[in-house]
Amino acid sequence: MPRQPKAAKDPNAPKRPLSTFFLFSQDERPKIKKDNPSLSVAEIAKVIGERWRGIGEDAKRKYEERAKTEKARYEKEMVDYKASK
Repeated sequence: MPRQPKAAKDPNAPKRPLSTFFLFSQDERPKIKKDNPSLSVAEIAKVIGERWRGIGEDAKRKYEERAKTEKARYEKEMVDYKASK
């Protein structure tokens, strides 16, 4: 059975919000690359994952708050975007 072609994404649509882990990754990746410039992308990802598992609840809560803020921004932008169509 032939597949339906994928609908083209609208370049004007708002970007989806990042998850708590990806917000953490954004902060940690530059630090890790600075300290270990020879690591590959996969190795950096492993280090980020280890650090994520090792941080405390207070630090995770900071990222959860940022994720909530990002999600609220995204939802508001989506409402505005859909209204403008």
